[in-house]
Amino acid sequence: MTSWATTIGKLFVLHRAKLESIVMRRVRDREAAADVVQDVFLRMLEAGGAGSAEADTRVIYAATRNAAIDRGMMTARRARLLAALPPDQIAPAPTSSGANLESKQAIAALDQALAELSPRSREIFIEHRVHGVPIAAIAARLGISVSAVEKHLVRALRHCQSRLAAHLGRD
Repeated sequence: MTSWATTIGKLFVLHRAKLESIVMRRVRDREAAADVVQDVFLRMLEAGGAGSAEADTRVIYAATRNAAIDRGMMTARRARLLAALPPDQIAPAPTSSGANLESKQAIAALDQALAELSPRSREIFIEHRVHGVPIAAIAARLGISVSAVEKHLVRALRHCQSRLAAHLGRD
């Protein structure tokens, strides 16, 4: 009898390309598709087998389809959030020393807003928005769901937006 790691390795070799193709149709990003498939296989490796090779294969395909749907929804959600940001919050362009002072004050307001977040929300926000760590990687490291990470990010982003809006005198 072979070990589960060997079995999952064989399944990966046999099905990776087709699974990436399935995910690629959904997320339209080759690197994201490869990440999704690798994450599914990693979760399967950690969870153990479902029984027969046929059952394991069905579980892998179902898990991959679900992960692709989740990634697509996450991408759409992120696009909606970014579309809601005023352009000056995305790419402010200081043009004078007065604008530089305003920028420094806005950064100080953002620092204050970040300090007001819970430690976990702050950590997740900084890892993802500053360091570019993928949401799935943060979720795996913290042992929470991707959805939970997204909720922390949304709360943190809304909090920071409201604090910056108050600082800039917007309602």
